[in-house]
Amino acid sequence: MPTLLIDVRTKEEYEEHHAVDAVNIPVEEICDGKLGVLENVGKDTPLHLYCRSGARSEKAEEMLRSFGYTDVVNLGGLGDRVI
Repeated sequence: MPTLLIDVRTKEEYEEHHAVDAVNIPVEEICDGKLGVLENVGKDTPLHLYCRSGARSEKAEEMLRSFGYTDVVNLGGLGDRVI
C-alpha cells in the first residue's frame, strides 16, 4: 500500500514550496472534517504528515487518529529534513 505524503500547511505555503508528490490538506480543513483525498482511502493507509515546524502536523496526526486512521506519522517540520 503506497504512503501518502500530506502537507498540512496553508494552500499559500504549499504553493510557495512543497515536497515532491505531497498533497495539501491544511490542518484547519482536517480539524473541520474536510479530508479531501483521504475520504477515498482506507483507514490503514500509511499517512506521513509535515508542516513548517511540526506543530500543525502533530495536531493533524491527533485529529486523523481520532477519525480512525491507524498508520499516521508526523514527520515534523519541512526544514527538519530533506523531503
